[in-house]
Amino acid sequence: MKSYQEIAAFVVAVATAFFYLLWFFLPPVRLVWRCLSSEENLPVMNTLKACWDSAWPFKPAMFRRQMRLWLELRLLHPKPRKEPAWYLDAKTKRYQLQFDDKAYRRELAEWRRANRAKFGALKIKEREPVIEVVDVFRLNDESTKNGIKQYLLAVSQLRLSLDEEASFLCSVKIEHGFLLPLNLLAGLMSRFSDDWDPIISSYDRMSHRGFSAQQMTIFNLWLLWGPSVPICSCEQWQGPITLQYGFGDENNSVRVRVRDERKEQLLSDLRKAAAAQTGAAHPALHASVTGKLWPPSSFFQGEICGAQQELLNPDREAFILEYEGHSVVGNPASSRLFYTAYVWALFVVGREQKPGTEQVRSEPWLHVIPFFEHGNIVDESCYEMAKLQLAQKVLEYVRASGHIEADPSLAPLRLWYVTALDDSGCGRGIEVPPRGKSIKATLEELLSESEHRPLRKRIITDDASYAALLSGCHLSKVVSELFAAIEGDGARRGRAPAR
Repeated sequence: MKSYQEIAAFVVAVATAFFYLLWFFLPPVRLVWRCLSSEENLPVMNTLKACWDSAWPFKPAMFRRQMRLWLELRLLHPKPRKEPAWYLDAKTKRYQLQFDDKAYRRELAEWRRANRAKFGALKIKEREPVIEVVDVFRLNDESTKNGIKQYLLAVSQLRLSLDEEASFLCSVKIEHGFLLPLNLLAGLMSRFSDDWDPIISSYDRMSHRGFSAQQMTIFNLWLLWGPSVPICSCEQWQGPITLQYGFGDENNSVRVRVRDERKEQLLSDLRKAAAAQTGAAHPALHASVTGKLWPPSSFFQGEICGAQQELLNPDREAFILEYEGHSVVGNPASSRLFYTAYVWALFVVGREQKPGTEQVRSEPWLHVIPFFEHGNIVDESCYEMAKLQLAQKVLEYVRASGHIEADPSLAPLRLWYVTALDDSGCGRGIEVPPRGKSIKATLEELLSESEHRPLRKRIITDDASYAALLSGCHLSKVVSELFAAIEGDGARRGRAPAR
């Protein structure tokens, strides 16, 4: 009888140990398997490697954290690939593909040292390391972006974090970029990807109902990549906001969420940087930024300002970087900086009678026309040139409009200024105003010159009738409504809405 009791006790102990291991160790294994399955059909070897690298010390909590670190390093600091490069062969006088084995071994050794240091910080010091990336290209690479999205979704669903919706385990430090008080609006390219059929199909209907085919074409071109709007001081921007942090161009940027005291401090730093500029470039901090990657679904509506509610839609954003800190990158006095964006201004277009507010409210994209230049906004001379070119483009369009009208008997067109890159247009000041003349002031200065005075009655810059509908603080909503209209057209034609 005693032997049966001992056997039963042994079986219970083994079963308890088995279920203990299953309960604590299976979820992180499933996490790795699930994330790798998007790249491999049966990721057995890489899953076993992740388990081996994470096995010591053999503690459930530490095992989970190491498995997550393994995946995060794989996403942001992947193993170097051995790839051939073209070299000119001196004997044959032709280019040939060759492997540089010495350079690859050196790169691989450095990668292994860096990864061992990251695991060492977690294993020995029990402190999550910081993963460094050079710039936002690594985060915005399409495969990396999809990998981050799948990983964050899996961590949340497998409940591997104490948070209801999980972030990255490690903080991410982006070494180089520009932090700007701007909000990039989603463009047609980002919303519809490679599926242009809904855009082209809806263009036919909209161009017939809009002011003109030219107006609708220019609007679509402006929205193809999406412009940036300024962060304003009005109630639409109260609470947490996201700033733009990019490298090279506004469309190669990530969203940095900042709130409370950190928000005020960061905006103050941007104002100080703008005041300290000797020129009139757009306000920006050349800095490294550290934060954690979060899925947009982690945030409730009250956890981001009203003007940026669309960012909470996981269909629109793969991740948001929660701000932890930044460090300004020093530049030599003679250095020239480079960061490009649309320099733009938006107008309502009409004729003798301006369009009514209800008419504009229903389908605003049929009644507005943007003018834009693509310019280097962190270089004073380039930014000033782009603003001047933009203002001259507005004047020339109005002056030459009679020659391009489909019906020359129509009354001359008129423009009503609404908003611009450096002016929210809602009546409140923007949080970080640039030095120098604004886009609106540049246009008004040209209109005051004798040769352009005949156009003053056709380009109105002092009418705020459309501020509540079309200011920069409301453009995100306008763009979302346009996307819904395009998708609605597609659905009516028997197509599934784009995702």
